[in-house]
Amino acid sequence: MKGWSLFPHLVVRTTGFPFDWLERLGCPETARSARRLADAQRALEALRAEGPRVKRPPRAVLAALKAGRPVDTEGLESPEVFAEWNTRARAAQEAEASFTEAMERESAKVETALMALRREPRFLEAVASSSPPVARDLLEGREGARLRRQVASYLQRLCAKNETMGFFGPINYGRADAEAPTGVTLRWSGPEVLVGRNTFAASWLVQGLVRAIAFDPEVAAWLVLRRKAFAEVPARKSAPTPESAEELLPKLVEVADGTRTLAGLASSLGVAPGLAREAARLACDKGLLTHQLEVPAAVHHPVDDLAERVAGLPCPAARRHVEGLSALLELMGRYGAADAAAKMALQESFAALARTRWSVVPPSERGPASESHNFYQDRLPLREECGGDLRVDVGGERARELVTRLEPALAWMGEAARRTREAARAAVAGLVGARTVPFWKVVAAYADRPVPSDTSVAEVFAGAISDASARHVELGGVVPPRTPEDARALPLVTSVDLLVGARDVEAWGRGEYELVMGDVHDTALVWGWALQFHEARSRVESGMVRALGALRRPVPLLTVLASRRTGLLPSEFPGPVVELGGVSARASAWRMPLDDLFVESDGKSARLVSKRLGSEVCLYNGELESLVHTAFALPRIRPLRVSMGAHTPRLTLGGVVVQREQWRLGAEEREALLACRDDRARLRAAVGIWGARGMPDCVFAKFKDERKPVLVDVRSPPLLRVFLNLLEQKEEVILSEMRPAPDQLWLKGPGGRHTVELRCTLLWGAPPPPDEEGRA
Repeated sequence: MKGWSLFPHLVVRTTGFPFDWLERLGCPETARSARRLADAQRALEALRAEGPRVKRPPRAVLAALKAGRPVDTEGLESPEVFAEWNTRARAAQEAEASFTEAMERESAKVETALMALRREPRFLEAVASSSPPVARDLLEGREGARLRRQVASYLQRLCAKNETMGFFGPINYGRADAEAPTGVTLRWSGPEVLVGRNTFAASWLVQGLVRAIAFDPEVAAWLVLRRKAFAEVPARKSAPTPESAEELLPKLVEVADGTRTLAGLASSLGVAPGLAREAARLACDKGLLTHQLEVPAAVHHPVDDLAERVAGLPCPAARRHVEGLSALLELMGRYGAADAAAKMALQESFAALARTRWSVVPPSERGPASESHNFYQDRLPLREECGGDLRVDVGGERARELVTRLEPALAWMGEAARRTREAARAAVAGLVGARTVPFWKVVAAYADRPVPSDTSVAEVFAGAISDASARHVELGGVVPPRTPEDARALPLVTSVDLLVGARDVEAWGRGEYELVMGDVHDTALVWGWALQFHEARSRVESGMVRALGALRRPVPLLTVLASRRTGLLPSEFPGPVVELGGVSARASAWRMPLDDLFVESDGKSARLVSKRLGSEVCLYNGELESLVHTAFALPRIRPLRVSMGAHTPRLTLGGVVVQREQWRLGAEEREALLACRDDRARLRAAVGIWGARGMPDCVFAKFKDERKPVLVDVRSPPLLRVFLNLLEQKEEVILSEMRPAPDQLWLKGPGGRHTVELRCTLLWGAPPPPDEEGRA
C-alpha cells in the first residue's frame, strides 16, 4: 500500500493586517530596561544574602540596605565594606530611572497608535464585521479601559491569527508540484487587493426563512414531502381518527413518498389542511420528512437557492416571498463594499426585514434551549468571505519535503488514531452490551460520552524526553510504529495547517527554512466552500473526488449530513449519504436511511452495519468530537499532545516541529501578575517571569474552554491587559512559543510581515502506482 500522498492544491491562509501593526503597541526599550532592572535587583539581593555582616550598623545604613539604596559612607569606620553594594545599588537606581523614562515615552507612543487605530477605516470595518457594539463605541468616540482592551484584543487577532473570515482572513491558494523546478514562487499584490467578496446569511436565519415560507398556509399546500432520515416510521401507530399533529404524524410519514403535494396527502387522509400542515411541520422539525424548499446543507449561496425554489411554486404567496427574498439579496449585495457604519446599518436592516416579514429571530432571543455554544455559530445575520490574489507555488524538492518531512509525525498520529478508534469501539460495545441496536438510538444515548483518546503515543514521546528543562528535543530516535499492510486497513484523511519559518521566500526556496505543524484536522478541507475563489474550482474538486476515490475501501464510506448550523459548510464526499439533518446537494444522490444502520456488538467490540448493503460501513470524519462518531468513522487524526508539567521542550520529529515549546504558569506566578494594578507594575512583573522561565517575548496563551489562543507580547502593555483579563477569569493557561517567530515571517506585503499557513490535505491508503506492465 502506498504511503502518505499530498493533494497538490493548497489553501493559503494569511492575515489581512501586517504583524508590524501589532508591534506598534510594544514598548521594547521599556522591556529591556525592565530586564536590566531585574538583573540589578537580583545582584543586590545576592549581595544582601552573601555580603559581609556589619556589627551594630546605624539606622540610616539599615534603611538604605533595606530599600536597596546606596549607603552614605561618610563618617563610617569601614566605608570600603559598602563599596560593592553602592556600585550595584547605583546601577539599580540608574536602571529604574531608565525604565521610568522609557515607560513614559513609549507608553505615549502606544496610546497614540491606539488612537490612530480607532480611526483606521479597515480596522473599524473588521471590528464591525465581528462585533458591531464595539465598532459602534469606537465610531462614537467612547473611552474606557475596557474599550482599549477590546481594541488590543481585536488587533492581535487581525495581525497574528490566520483565519478564513472576511477581508481580514482572505482565502488564497497555492500548489505543490514535485515535478516542477525546485523552489518557491510567490505572486501577491498585498492584503488590500481582493479577487472577490461573498456575503452570506447566517445558517440560523436561512433555516428560519425556509421554515416560515414552507409552512405559510398557501405555500404549504404545494409542499412535496419525502422521508429523509428514516425508511420506516419510528413512531407509534396513528389514531384511527387523528385529531392532533402528533396523532397524524405516523400516518403522514408513511404516505409521504415524494410524489404528492401536502394538499393531496391531506385529501387522501381525509384530514383538514391545517392539521396536515402542522403534522408536516412537526415531521420536518423531527427530521423525519423534507420537502423541495429545504436548502441542501452544502449549497454555498442558500438565499439565492431558496429564492429559486420558491419561484417555482404556483401560488400568489410565492410571489410575495420571492419579492421579500429579493430585498434580502439586495441588502446582501451592498454589504461587501460598505464601510463600518454602513455594514452595521445593513446588518440591522437585514435582521429587521427577516424579523418583520418572516418572524425570524437569532438563537439568543429564543431562550436558553435553542442557543448553540458552537464556536463557529454565526452570531450576526450577515457574514462575509473574501478571496485574495496571493498565489504560492512550491516545486521540486520543496514540494516533496512537504510529505517526506511530515511522514514520521503522520505515522504516529495515524497509530494514535487507530488506537483511539478501537478504544471507542470497545467503549460503545461496553455500553450497548451483546446485542444489535439501531444506530440512531446509540447516537441519542451515548453521543455526549467522552472520547477515550489514546495517550500511549504521547507517553512514548514523553519517555523519550530525558531532560524536561531542555529547550528542544528531537524525537527521531523513537522507533516508529509499524504501518499496517492489511488490505482491510482503513484509509486516513487529514488536513494539516503547515507554517513555514524562513527569513524570506527566497530562503525557503533555497531550503533554509523550518516546518511547523499547526492545527491538524480529520477531514479533507481543500474542498467546497474553501475553493469558492479558486480560478479552477470544479477541476480541483474533481481532483479531490478522484483522490478520495483512489483510497482503498474495505467497506463503504458514508457521509452523514448534519443540519447546517455554522458558517462552515458540511462536506458531502463520494459515496452514500445519510440525510440526518441536512439534505443532499446532489441531483441524484445515493441516499441511505438512518434506520438502515445498526450497531452490532458482542460486548467487547462493536461495528456499524447496513442491512440493505449487507456490509459493515464506515463514516467519513467531519471534526465531530463524539464517542459514537469516533468509534464508527475513519480513524480520526488528531494533533500530538505531550506535557511534561511546568515546561515542555519544543518537540521535533524528522526535523518538523510537531509541538512548540510550552510553559504552564504556577499559582504564585499567576497571583504575582494579577496583583499588579498598573501597566508599569504589570510589565515589570511579566518581564521578570518571562526571563525566569526563559520564554520568548511573543507567546500564545491557551486558556481552558477558550477555543482560540491569544497572542501575548511581554513588551506590550495593551496585550498584557488582554492576557491578564483572561487570566483573572480562567485559572488554567498554557503558554506556547510563537513559532514561526516574528523574524521568521517570510510573507511581506506593503505594510510589513504577515503570518501565513498552508492548509494541506494528505491521504494514506492509496494503492501503489502500476508497474511498467500496468500491474498494481
